[in-house]
Formats: sequence, structure tokens, C-alpha cells
Amino acid sequence: MSARAGLGQLTLFLCIVAAVVGPTLRAPARGIASWVVAGDLAQPRAYASALALPTGEIFVFGGLDEQDPSVVSTITELIDPVTGDARTLAQRLPGRLHHTMTLGWSDRLVVAGGVEWYGGGFHSTDRVDVYLPYQHDWVRAAPLIQARSDHGAAALPGGLVLVTGGNFNTRPLASSEIYDPRTDSWRMAASLPHPRIRFSIAALPDGRVLVAGGLSQLGIPLATSVIYEPALDRWVPGPDLSVARVQHAIVTLPRGDVLFIGGQSGASNTAERFDVARGVFTYAGALVRPRLVQQAAVLPDGRVLITGGSLELPDRTNWVPVADAEIWSPLTNTWSVFASPALTRALGDLVASGDSLYLVGGIGDGLAARQAIERLVLP
Repeated sequence: MSARAGLGQLTLFLCIVAAVVGPTLRAPARGIASWVVAGDLAQPRAYASALALPTGEIFVFGGLDEQDPSVVSTITELIDPVTGDARTLAQRLPGRLHHTMTLGWSDRLVVAGGVEWYGGGFHSTDRVDVYLPYQHDWVRAAPLIQARSDHGAAALPGGLVLVTGGNFNTRPLASSEIYDPRTDSWRMAASLPHPRIRFSIAALPDGRVLVAGGLSQLGIPLATSVIYEPALDRWVPGPDLSVARVQHAIVTLPRGDVLFIGGQSGASNTAERFDVARGVFTYAGALVRPRLVQQAAVLPDGRVLITGGSLELPDRTNWVPVADAEIWSPLTNTWSVFASPALTRALGDLVASGDSLYLVGGIGDGLAARQAIERLVLP
């Protein structure tokens, strides 16, 4: 099996054909910000994961480059937010996609599960590695009890890490497990009420964990949510989203609410917010342009920026990556056009570090993996 064929199997509803870029939205005449190319990753990466570390560095792991003989990247990179330069760690790990990265006890970054490429195909793995940000070093950790990919992970009180749902190869999972970084051990936790794949997960301010959207075990987009209560080790029903969402973006807002943005089909043109205090989803405005698999992050002033993604058109059978950006104001609960990055980009990461935001990885036209790093310069 070729890497391109493997990529097609990994991505639901995706046909491997050249992408067509839609018309570009114009930013306001007096833009409040601009984008600059900050540098390049060591190699192009689609489906990479990026995360801001307590050190201020931006950590980049995993991802796929069809032109690389290894298919999945084995290189870990650190972006210096001061210089914008990326450097690689000498230590290499097996490359992975569809894993999770969660900060746990003592700022340890727990990278769990995902799929590895070998034998001409992708296979779910139970591998877990822990990155030590201040030592710039990896430690091999105890494996997952259940190998899985396309799962969710969230930090629990006390530095524990919850991992739940996902796939074991092609079998959907409901099982959950908890990792204790202090003892390097896993234990089983209460299972989800039903198997769920590619959902959104967020730790709430009171220690509970919200799981919403995604796909059912039959591949049907979901509008339901469930909430994990760690003190009682149980899942309880949560409120329904206004529409089933998959391939969407989420961010956690400064006061702990969670914003769900866009997604596939009927979800592509709206956003909604999980109101933690009231335990309900509320309308959060209509997007200027319908989209899915976009990048999203919270600005220092509390507004939410989304960039790129793929247009969601009625006859879409492939990704249609764009560069257009939009911004959400919590004061007006509306979306408006924002200064756009230079490159079309979908399935990348938008990471805030200090007063800057960085666009990392993703795919552009023709499914080509992106290498360039873009930085948002605020006035």
C-alpha cells in the first residue's frame, strides 16, 4: 500500500485529488495585524501536532510527508518564539499520526497512541512517550492498556491524564484509561456510554471533562455530549450541540467555556459555546465562510482566531484549502474577516505563545504538506 493510499484510509470523506482554491476574502482596509513567514520546519508535515510548552517553545511532533521514505516523521522540532527558528532534537521516535499530546504532572508532556506506518500500512499503537520540556529529553513510558488512535485525551486534577475512545485499527472503542506520570502506570477507567471517534475533548475548570461531537461506531456524525466526573469515575449525559459536528475546531476560552467552530456539512457555517456555568451550548455566531479542518486559537485579548481550513461546499468531494482568516469577538458574539496568512492551509495547528501566534504544518494545494512557519504580528 502506498503512503497516499494510507492517507486516504486515515481521513474520512476524503478523495485524493488536487484541491481547488476558492476566492479569497479581503481583509479590512486598515488591518490590525499581519502575517510573516517566520522560518521553515525541518521537513513538511501534514497531520502534525503542535503545542506551546511551559518553556515558551512550540513543540512539533508527528505528521506525514508523502515524499519522505519514512512516510511518518520521526523528528521532534522546537520552535523558538523569540527568533522563530526551529531546531530538531537528536533523539528520534517512531513517527505517528492521530496520537494525543497532554501536559500532565510536573509539566510532563504525554504523547499517547496513534498510528505507526509499517508493513505498507498504518496500525494503531499502544506506545507512550513522555517529553521533559526543561531537560529537552524523551522518556519511554508504560504502554497504553489498549492500543488506539483517533482518541481523545485531557488533563485531570493532580496531573493525571485521561485517554478515551478512538479506534483500534478499524474497531471503534468506548474504553477509557488514566495515566499517572508520577508512577508511570495506567489503570482502566469508566468506559464511554458508546464508542466514539474523532470527537472533541476539553478539561473543564472544575476538573470534569467534556466530550462532544465526533463519529459514532457506525461513522455517523454526532451532536451528543458526555461529561466525565473523575471523583466518581463515571460518564454522565451532557447537553446536545445544536448540530452534529465532526472535523471542526475547538478552543477553551479564558474563563473555561469551550468554543466549537465549523465542521462538516450542516455544521460548517456556525459556532457554539459550551457555557460551563449553565451547562448548556449557546449560539456563537455565523462564520463569514463555511469551513472545516481549520486552525483555531485564542488571542491574548480573548478573541478567537481561525485560519484556513477547507471550504465546505454542497458538492465537495475533496479538500478545498484556503488561507482566509476570521475572528470572533466575545463582546458581540460575531465573526468578521481578519488578516489572512499567505498560504492556504488545512489540518495544521495554530499555536499561541506569549503575544504571538504561529501557524505550523498542515496541507495546501494538491495535499502537499506544508513546511513554512507563519507568525501573526500584532500591533
